[in-house]
Formats: sequence, structure tokens, C-alpha cells
Amino acid sequence: MRISGPMVPEITRTLCNNTMERSAIDCTVSLPVGKIPASAWVLPAPHTLTGEDTLEIRVPGNPAIVRQLEDRLRELGARDAEPGEFTRRAFEAGKLDLNRAEAVLQLINATDETARRQALADLAGETATALTAMAERLRSLSARFEMSFDFSEEEHADAAEDQLLTDLRTFVADLAHLLGDAEPAPHRDRPVIALFGPPNAGKSTLFNALLGRPRALVSEQPGTTRDPVESELVLGDHTVILADLSGVGKLDADRGRFAETACERALQADVMLVLEAPGDIEATSEFDALQRRDGAVRSRALWVHTKTDLAHGITANLPGLESVSVSAMSGGGLDELRKRLTARLDQLASGGATSLLRVRSGEALKLLQQATKEDAPPEVIASDVRRALKLIDEALLSDAPGEVLDLIFSRFCIGK
Repeated sequence: MRISGPMVPEITRTLCNNTMERSAIDCTVSLPVGKIPASAWVLPAPHTLTGEDTLEIRVPGNPAIVRQLEDRLRELGARDAEPGEFTRRAFEAGKLDLNRAEAVLQLINATDETARRQALADLAGETATALTAMAERLRSLSARFEMSFDFSEEEHADAAEDQLLTDLRTFVADLAHLLGDAEPAPHRDRPVIALFGPPNAGKSTLFNALLGRPRALVSEQPGTTRDPVESELVLGDHTVILADLSGVGKLDADRGRFAETACERALQADVMLVLEAPGDIEATSEFDALQRRDGAVRSRALWVHTKTDLAHGITANLPGLESVSVSAMSGGGLDELRKRLTARLDQLASGGATSLLRVRSGEALKLLQQATKEDAPPEVIASDVRRALKLIDEALLSDAPGEVLDLIFSRFCIGK
């Protein structure tokens, strides 16, 4: 168990009878169940991951002991960490830049060896270093394009233009190699998007609206959907399975008969839409129950406020979780939801490379690939080069607005 922050020296003295000096000690922790042997690592600031005083303590893995230790730590002033909070503190302390912080999330969610290697390269800073050098190359190419316009009437202008295109194609090939622009990692035949939430949250209505045709039975009576209803859905370049799950929670007319099946299917989904209707009080508790079963489910979840045509105010979703508001009846917000889903599917198809660095760099690569394939005038190619350079510069930024950071770190597991 890891504790970080200003309360650590006092917790270390009380719990382990030790000062805040760097050390590895064996100690005894007094809990209601009795005196428990423990191993502790005392790590004073600033030479820690978070830049703060840190205590790591290990006790026998009996669930009762762990729960009692958690309760004791709360009594001493500690609180449960938010998703990604340790990594975010490291970022805010300057121990990690944003690209490396995101690489931690990539490593957690890596689904294959390729994604794992990419994440490790990003975490080591190798990708950012190489991309910085690539940005300088592209900056030089952009300047050469601009200069070529000033000398377009010169005798050797055509030869210089040909050389520029050759150098740009070489750059594109090198950037593709850096980003691992190969065939995406194999996944299941069809990714699954599951609609999860309490009865009458609007799952079946949204299901039909996304399909563009009636497929699931819609009723004012909560709990109409029993077994999952599935259908193929095309989003961008992706064909997915959209699954309308049975409602979960106390309002379920079947008293949980189909709830376990719905929860299992939601946990197995590639993307989970958590639906919350106006006045709903169960979506949060049901999602919390899923997180206790699989902490990583948060990174696959998207909160959807439904029936916004009837709502006078939107209830806040879980802190930092990505959200969108829709009305399946009026169509409001559906285009934005499809856009968010397509972005998630693009990330999934790329093997989990979800960092801003790779997303922006990938956009720049596509732009340059298109520019070099077409027989476009030099002025157009030069414009595309400038746009690509801007995307790469954005990818290398170490600063980001607070709401962007909230979204990034909300997709971490608890305790990372």
C-alpha cells in the first residue's frame, strides 16, 4: 500500500514508530485483528515518484487485514487515491512530462506486445526525443519550401522542387517507421460497444437511434429488455457490435435476475456507455460496483446523459470521466456521441496507442502521406507541411489545459 503527501511523516511515526529518513524497515502494525508484521519503505521528498514524502507498506494479503489497515490509514488522515492520482502528482511535480505520464496509461492498457513496446519507448522518453528531432527536420523542409517560391523563376528551380519532394517522402517514411505505422494489431472480429445502466435510462431508445432503425423494444415500463439485444453498427471505418443490456439496480422489475449477465457483458465490452437519465440515482453506484470488480473498466467507459430534451439540469458524472449529453428522441448530441465512439475505436484499432503525442503525430503523418501521394502544386504541399508541423509541435507540448489533464488521468486505474 502506498501513501504520498504531507501527512506521511506523522503516519510513519504513528504506524511504524519511525522517523522520515530513507530506510527499509520491519515493523509491527497494531490493528483491531491484532499486531500484524509488516515491511515498510520510508521515502522522503523530493526524491520520490510524486516528489512528496512517501510511505510504502506491505502486510499479509488477508482481506480483513488489508481492510483494517485501510481504515487505520483513513483515521490518520489519509484518503483513497483518485484514478491516476499518483501519476498526476508525479507530472505536477515535474517528475514526468505529459507524454511519459500518458505512457503509463498506455502500458496499463496494452493489449499486445507491439502496444507494450510502444508504451515502454514513450515512458523512457525515446519517442519524444526522436520526434523532437523529426520536428526540426520538418521545420527545415518547411523553410525550404517557402524559399523555393522566392526563386521559382531561377534556372534550377524544377530540380530543387524535385529534390524537396524526394526529401519530404523520405521524411514521411521515417516518421511512419517511428510511429510504427504498420497493420493494426489483430483484435476480435467485431469490437463490442455495450449500453449499461439502470432500467428506463433510455438504453433501448439510444440503441435504436444509433442504428437508425427500430431493433430493440422500447417501453415506459422499466426492465423491458431481458437478454442482451445486439446488432451491427458502422462507425467511421469500423463495424462493431452494439449491445443493449438488461437494466441493473433496485428499479429492476426482475429483481436482478438478468443483472449479472448485463454486468459480465459490460465488463467484457471494448467500450461501455454508462447511461444516466434525469433524476437517476443508481448509475453511479452500479458503475462503482463494476469498478470494484475491474478497476480498468474506467478507461473503457463513456458517461452518457440521456433524455436531455426532458432534463432541466444535468447531473454531474463521476469526477473526470469523459461524458456526452444526448436526446435520442430529438437527435441532439448523437453526432457528438458517434464522433467520440469513432475516436475510441480508432485508438483500439491502433493497439492502444492513445497518447496525445501519438494521436497528433499520427494526424500529421496522414496529412503528409496524402500530400506526397497527390500531384498537388508546391504551394498546397507547403501548406500541408506547415499544418503537419503545427500538429507535431502540439504533440510535443508538455503543458495542457486542466480539463485535458482531467480526461487523461480519469482513464487510469485506481492507485496508478
